Amino acid sequence: MSIASVDREVRVRLDSYRNLSVPNFSVHLLREILEEAGLDWRGALARADIAPTVVQRAGGTIPAHKELAFQREFVSLTPDRIDLWLRAARAYASSTTGARGMALATAPTVAAWSEVASSTDYAPGMLIITPLRTPTRAVAGIEFNYSETPSELIPFSVYRDLTIASRSLAWLHAGPFPFTRVEVPIPAIAADQLADVGCRIDTRSDALRLWWDPDVSQQALPYGNAFQHAAWVQADQQVITSFREAGDWPATVAQVVRSRPELTRKLANVAAVLRVSPRTLQRRLDSAGREFGEIRDKALNDLAGDLLSNTNQSIAQISQTLGYTDPASFTIAFKRWTGVPPSAFREAARYDGTPS
Repeated sequence: MSIASVDREVRVRLDSYRNLSVPNFSVHLLREILEEAGLDWRGALARADIAPTVVQRAGGTIPAHKELAFQREFVSLTPDRIDLWLRAARAYASSTTGARGMALATAPTVAAWSEVASSTDYAPGMLIITPLRTPTRAVAGIEFNYSETPSELIPFSVYRDLTIASRSLAWLHAGPFPFTRVEVPIPAIAADQLADVGCRIDTRSDALRLWWDPDVSQQALPYGNAFQHAAWVQADQQVITSFREAGDWPATVAQVVRSRPELTRKLANVAAVLRVSPRTLQRRLDSAGREFGEIRDKALNDLAGDLLSNTNQSIAQISQTLGYTDPASFTIAFKRWTGVPPSAFREAARYDGTPS
């Protein structure tokens, strides 16, 4: 692949990340750490164009480009505070990532943990995670590649991901995890603050790599539960599994839009849910002769019709559910889809005997 092609691919991935909406957990956590350290968290939020109320809202989301901007603000305010970076890393828990986190926490073996940790090909966080394998395909480690991460965020990301991975594996192992070698893509690292690693750390690598004896990958983990693990993996992959069984990309996209209409208005957001790249999703829809906008609008139209016919939600509430900023925008869109405004559609549905 030429340098120009690589640059284009990086831009595509960065643009895809910017189009996503992500949970507000990370920004909430970093903001809290800045406040406790007496640093300018208000200014950091303002410069990232994030309202404090959004950060405090439980279950809230933030545009990914704003999360990225706030990470940059955090790093610029803490250039020599590795202790704060480690505090942030240690605050992440399995519950942070929902079903994916529970699948990690219940992994019966390290090999199973590695498969879940790397089971994505879209990397919205501009991070590529890959199991390291022997020639016989045994898992001998895991790699975190930062080739698409902004350079100023790489040191913070390395400390964060190394801390999270090493502590997670130590917990699963019920004791110090037997790493054989760790490689980091930064010039130096505060090894005395990374006691969970417990092995040689090589600096100036091209990626973060954690190595262990391949035999360790197949040993039963004391807290693992194969049955629960399989259930959480299934829950995490429910949408993509149904696609693989049906092989129907347009129907799957419609399903995703209907499940979270307020967060799936863009193709990149849907691609993130399906764990494929936006480019792959676009190609699949093209091959089916369908356009994303048409599928999305049809799904929203169907969902709006259901809500208008079968619930007593106000038009303003339905508008909000579908992700519109105001009822007027929803009314314009609905009239474009059906030829009548939502109020008239509801009256007609009730007249026809449809339950209200």
